[in-house]
Amino acid sequence: MLLTMKSAALVLALVASAFAEDVEPSFPGNAVPPAVTPAPKGPQPGAAQVAGPLTIHVTNSFGAGLYVSFGHNAGSPTAINNPQNGPLGTATQGVYPTNWAGRIAIGKDSDPAVIGRGSLIEASFDTLNGVYTPFVDVSYVQGYTIPITCSCAGSVITGCNKPLFNDGITCANEGPGPICYNPLSNSGQAEGSAAAPFFEPCQGVAYTYPNDSTAGAYCESNLINCCVGSTCPADPKQHSKRELIGGHEKRVPADAV
Repeated sequence: MLLTMKSAALVLALVASAFAEDVEPSFPGNAVPPAVTPAPKGPQPGAAQVAGPLTIHVTNSFGAGLYVSFGHNAGSPTAINNPQNGPLGTATQGVYPTNWAGRIAIGKDSDPAVIGRGSLIEASFDTLNGVYTPFVDVSYVQGYTIPITCSCAGSVITGCNKPLFNDGITCANEGPGPICYNPLSNSGQAEGSAAAPFFEPCQGVAYTYPNDSTAGAYCESNLINCCVGSTCPADPKQHSKRELIGGHEKRVPADAV
């Protein structure tokens, strides 16, 4: 859910058992382990070399009652600063070497089988043709727990600050926390096709199905700032409001308002 400069590195947290420190999950209800996120679609033209290490800083603008879980892909090096899983205070961060790829999961339930299937920050710091450039996305492919956006050099480049549980569409498969499990977690549908109704407000800015590939972005900086909560700055690509058309609510781009 995570353009292909990040090939294997962005086979990220959609299979929890792929992460070295994660527990093999039991998936609730009839849910099945989601498919691996497709690799990004190709190198950004003229991508700049970024000196490491990469820091991903997470600010909690939601408040108390959140938990954070850090993970890395199988075969990836571990974080330099050994970030700890547990309650999320006002802020936390991970510091990562080159060739790292992994995820930061955030939610209201600390159960590894739940938090790892909710809102994720996915990132990598790998190379193609010797050029290291970080890549980051926010993913709701497995499920949604909390709004997240991420910025690079002062501009939001991925994520969705919509509080989806308060956005007027009932979650079809709600779990503890709460978490809304995504019915399209294993979908092979093409980029640009419709997200599930609950997730649709965030389509194209956070991954809402595996091929929702406009949601990811490169960052030509070694600092990525992510923000948790609905008061976080929005991605300029994010849709602004719902419009009822033919009995279905449709998201309207901001420049159409």
